[in-house]
Amino acid sequence: MNEGGWHRLNDELKIVATVMKKELILYFRYPVWVLFDALMPLLWVVSLVIYGMALVGSPYSDNLARLANTGDYVSFTVVGMVVSSFAYSTLWGMSYAMRGEQWSGTLETTFLTPCSRFSVLLGKAFSNMLTTSAWVIIQITLVALVFGLRINIVNLPLALLFFLIALPSFIGIGFSLAGIVLDFKEHSAFVNFLSSLLGLLLPISYPLSVLPPILRYFSYLLPPTYAIEGMRSLLIMNSSLSELTSLVVPLIFFDVFWLFTGIAIFIREERRVLKKGTLGYY
Repeated sequence: MNEGGWHRLNDELKIVATVMKKELILYFRYPVWVLFDALMPLLWVVSLVIYGMALVGSPYSDNLARLANTGDYVSFTVVGMVVSSFAYSTLWGMSYAMRGEQWSGTLETTFLTPCSRFSVLLGKAFSNMLTTSAWVIIQITLVALVFGLRINIVNLPLALLFFLIALPSFIGIGFSLAGIVLDFKEHSAFVNFLSSLLGLLLPISYPLSVLPPILRYFSYLLPPTYAIEGMRSLLIMNSSLSELTSLVVPLIFFDVFWLFTGIAIFIREERRVLKKGTLGYY
């Protein structure tokens, strides 16, 4: 990369950091939303844990051990919740990114600036991931204190590495959703539907093997499925990264596919909106 390319990259990274800072300032200006984001996932995972314990009579399930190679229902559910929280964060955050600018009346101004749209989107996505990380740490701590949590701390760096492998596919899906919302001007109904669908298809609180074959097929088309399965294997089942080739290879494929597809969809929708002259429409 020549000197001009490095300067350009440095400028775009500064834009990402600036957008992150702006989003965090706006986020913490609304303490009710902060409280909501901190409590809702915790209530969600606690309800799942209590429901599972009520069905099997203890935190350990022999049936789960037979189906998923671990009977620790609490740890099984918490790891699924952690990965899905980041998936939902990307889904909501990036789909809301351009819609939020429309609500604020700053979308046209943003499009007039000489910066990449994707730098703006990445700044918004990373700010969401940062706050999600904070809430996830708090939630895991509370669940561990109340119910007990048995995970392999030694494999935590490998689990983080595995998550980083999955992250580009999440971002690529976010790019595509941001483009669609930019054109159709609505994100709530669409993303609510996708969130409910993911709640059904992703193995958050139950193993994939209990899904009907047709639903299991669709689940295998979703990158978060592989992320959840991989992080469970590392943190609960003490697997090594080399044992997860069957999960890493599909994730790398999804990374490439969704990054290119997401960028292409966003560019297409942006051009379509500019051609129709509806960028400033609410």
